[in-house]
Amino acid sequence: MSRGAVSERVAQRRRGAALEDAILESAYAELSEAGYASFTVEGVAARAKTGKASIYRRWPTKQLLVLEALITQLPTPADCGIVPDIPDDVTTAEALHDLARLIGGVLVSPLGAAMRAIKCEAVSDPELARVIDERFQAPRREALMGLLRRGVARGEVRPGAVTPLIADVLPAVLTHRIIFQSEPVIEETLVEIMNDILLPLISPRA
Repeated sequence: MSRGAVSERVAQRRRGAALEDAILESAYAELSEAGYASFTVEGVAARAKTGKASIYRRWPTKQLLVLEALITQLPTPADCGIVPDIPDDVTTAEALHDLARLIGGVLVSPLGAAMRAIKCEAVSDPELARVIDERFQAPRREALMGLLRRGVARGEVRPGAVTPLIADVLPAVLTHRIIFQSEPVIEETLVEIMNDILLPLISPRA
């Protein structure tokens, strides 16, 4: 019996969520060890002890499989501290500063490098770009807008600042400084971004 046939028989014993979890774990392991350029569906199938057909039925392209694997590993809005019930003694500025630290840490990690690689693929793939925004960026943008709405209720954020554009400012500035300008993720840089850009942008105006 061929290796592929054996893999398919093993896969049949794991169905639904169990099989999908095994594939996604294997995809992330493949990505971490081989990198995006050398990532192959064949490698993922071997790690997950399943056949390529089982993978392609769920994720028609390599890009979509990589994206799904990354989403399972990236911090959720709750992991970032963007939760509905932030303690009253935590100001909007403090919550945003904590978020900036976490975003910075992700950007310089192998996880961040893989995410950047698939975003580059999306430049020439409108459907992939749509899926990235829908599955990854939109939920985090909406969660950050929720944090800004909380700030409005506390008198710490002007109502006009609760927009998708402003919600994108913090991750965009961090990405530019860390990725394109090779700035280290240090507290001084984060303080400058907060004090010189974000807080003046969102604070109530006289």
